[in-house]
Amino acid sequence: MSEFKREDRYIVIKRSDLEKVPAGYWSSLIEPIGALRAHLPHRECLVIESDWPEYEVAWKMIEHRMAGKPVPNFNDWRRADELQQRLTAADQEVDDLRAELKAVRLGPCKMIAGDELP
Repeated sequence: MSEFKREDRYIVIKRSDLEKVPAGYWSSLIEPIGALRAHLPHRECLVIESDWPEYEVAWKMIEHRMAGKPVPNFNDWRRADELQQRLTAADQEVDDLRAELKAVRLGPCKMIAGDELP
C-alpha cells in the first residue's frame, strides 16, 4: 500500500470568520455560496482546527484506517489520559511534600542530618 498523504480536499469557512467579512462583500460572496449549496450534496463533516490537542490524534486515526490497520481503541486512550492525570497529581503531591519537608528542616526543629532529599 502506498504511503498515506494528507490531502487538501475541502474548503472550510468558519461561521465566526464570516461575521468579520465586510458588508460590501456579502452580496458577492455569501449569497452565491447559499445558492451553490442547493446544487451540492449534503455532507456532515468534523473539522478539528490545528491548534486543538486532538488534531494530530485524529490524523493518526485516519492514517491507520487508510493503511488498513485497526484504529486504536479510544477507551485505551481514555485510560492513558486518566493515568497521566493521576501521575501528574502524584508528581504535584511529591513536590508539595518535598517543600514541606524542606520547611521543617529549616525550621526550629532541625531534622537529623543524612536524610536529605535527592
